[in-house]
Amino acid sequence: MERRDFLAGSVATLTLTTGSAALAATAKSKASARINPLLAPWDTPWGVPPFAEIKTSDFEPAIDIGMARGRAEIDVISAAKGPATFETVIVPMEKAGQDLNRATTVFYNLTGMLSTPPLQKIEGKLSEKLSAHASAINQDPKIFARVKAAYESRAAQNLTGPQTKLLEDTYAGFVRSGALLNPAQKKRVAEIDARLSALQVQFGQNVLASQSGFALPLKTKEDLAGLSDSFIAAAAAEAKERKIDALGVVTLSRSSFEPFLTMSTRRDLREAVQKGWMAVSGTAGKNDNRPLIPEIINLRNEKAKLLGFKSFAHFQLDNKMAKTPEAAMDMMLGVWAASLATAKRERAMLQELAAADGLEGPLKSWDWWYYAEKVRKAKYDVDESETKPYFELNNMIEAIHWHANHLFGISFKKITGVPTWHPDVVVYEVSDAAGKPMALWYGDFFARQTKQSGAWMSSFRDQQRLIGDIKPVVFNVCNYTKAPAGQPNLLSLDDVTTLFHEFGHALHGMLSEVTYPSQSGTNVKRDFVEFPSQLMEHWVTTPEILTRFAKHHATGDVIPRALVDKIIAAKNFNQGWATSEFMMAAIMDMKMHMIEGPAPTNVDAWEEDILSSIGSIPEIVVRYRPGYFKHTFEGGYAAGYYSYIWAAVLECDAFQAFVEAGNVYDPVTSKKLKDFIFASGGQADPMENYVAFRGRAPGVEALLQDRELTVG
Repeated sequence: MERRDFLAGSVATLTLTTGSAALAATAKSKASARINPLLAPWDTPWGVPPFAEIKTSDFEPAIDIGMARGRAEIDVISAAKGPATFETVIVPMEKAGQDLNRATTVFYNLTGMLSTPPLQKIEGKLSEKLSAHASAINQDPKIFARVKAAYESRAAQNLTGPQTKLLEDTYAGFVRSGALLNPAQKKRVAEIDARLSALQVQFGQNVLASQSGFALPLKTKEDLAGLSDSFIAAAAAEAKERKIDALGVVTLSRSSFEPFLTMSTRRDLREAVQKGWMAVSGTAGKNDNRPLIPEIINLRNEKAKLLGFKSFAHFQLDNKMAKTPEAAMDMMLGVWAASLATAKRERAMLQELAAADGLEGPLKSWDWWYYAEKVRKAKYDVDESETKPYFELNNMIEAIHWHANHLFGISFKKITGVPTWHPDVVVYEVSDAAGKPMALWYGDFFARQTKQSGAWMSSFRDQQRLIGDIKPVVFNVCNYTKAPAGQPNLLSLDDVTTLFHEFGHALHGMLSEVTYPSQSGTNVKRDFVEFPSQLMEHWVTTPEILTRFAKHHATGDVIPRALVDKIIAAKNFNQGWATSEFMMAAIMDMKMHMIEGPAPTNVDAWEEDILSSIGSIPEIVVRYRPGYFKHTFEGGYAAGYYSYIWAAVLECDAFQAFVEAGNVYDPVTSKKLKDFIFASGGQADPMENYVAFRGRAPGVEALLQDRELTVG
């Protein structure tokens, strides 16, 4: 997951760069800038935020000053005399808003990684302020007139391809924000955006509170049955951290509840954990998100109709690769048919094994993980307890760095003395093939109660060359369960895959080679942004990675070749289930946002109707129920969760280029991948870039073949 849309709907005026705004401010603003660390120059290594100096009370005044300065900068551009061109309008807009973006970037990144009660308290208020600020600029007729004039004269300006695209995207951003509407309509769009900002903040905070509030205590030795020693140790450490009198606790961090569902022989406890996850922010109480969902969808729909679209899904996809929700649905339903058919065959295998194991009655959703692991063990002679000792976190970090070096020629050096937001965070300086520093990379890997769930990438500074040779500062966040002091942090194969995925996003940011910040790194179409990250997952199970870095934490022995062969053979086992649980969420997201009338108020019934309409089976539960579907109701993936499967079509086809070359690190293919995909950012249409890399457009066949999904 890639988290970047802190100010959804804003234009290039809110792009992160470095330094302070050049515009003179009031005496009060100047005084504040001298003492507020969010506005003062950052005399730190790599110019990173001085986290230890920043207080919660600094954010609101810094953001207020930043908005005032940014607004003044836009007014200067609006009032400029002479022709409106790319150089007189778009370039100064790209340079504007630097103080605001420094403050907001730190704020929104910290609310994801260190969401303390004081930060949560001001998050909603600041989000509404920022929404109003963005709306005022996006709907300002004076600045839009300048943008429109530059846009209409673009053919006569002798622009480069990236300049033309930036100008066209900027104009489209204003239009999509309501610049062509009448005053009453503009006012209503601004009101909708402000209300949505508040609702989405509340949604995310409810999920964090509900999820972090769950802890299943393991009180007896019987409660530990089937669990690995490393899991028991981590669960005990979590119980100590939470001050719970138990042998251990299971939390709703994926690195806790997923292995528990896989290993525990206690069916009653598996049921409790599964139901706990499914109930996050979806039961009556102060953290219930179900009342928010109809309002969110109705507001989104109202905005879309004001802008001339028949549904929010049509509005969202109008500027994406898929173009229409119908096109996205056609692709999804084709994959769904194959994944469901495959899952039903998997279910039959699991049911047979469960019956032989003494299970009475039908298989339940909380049984799937457990019996799938048994089938994996029986069919492929491999299970998580056998592989996990070989996937120690530090070795896997070394693996992703080696991978980046052999694919793109870059290297990583761990450094100290750089400010971080938590003691667990590690920092690496990244150098190019010539040994010249090119980026800074942070890693924040362990779960904590103040951290949002999931895994993601974001940045504190994006690469650009407009105001100098600005190097990117990016970071990855995961939620692995931290082992007790002195013990190894062991990962599952799924955890390792997540690490490679999120590191792919980070590489997208680090390898960026663009001039304009709005086109930097992962600033690409939403249904393209997951392609580079998902592509990196293909290297996880290659012998090149496993035989070098999968080393036993106790002995240091490299994983046996026989076990590597079994891992590769088992790679596609359970893909029917894995793809189906994802597709259920993606289809539900799209159908909820394709609605043209009022959203149903009974969210549970609506969810059930949608999933029943596509023939879902009860043994597989949707990956995200509406109450905790943060991608769609808090983040930037509304009517966009399909992006992962859309990107999967691209990544499966793209990896075949390396297979066809006979070398997963083929230098010619790697260079094309870097030049056309990772370095180009948003400078060109993504499909044009893909064709330049691959030589042709992709097809869905590679995805179905890669996952061994078939209808028959």
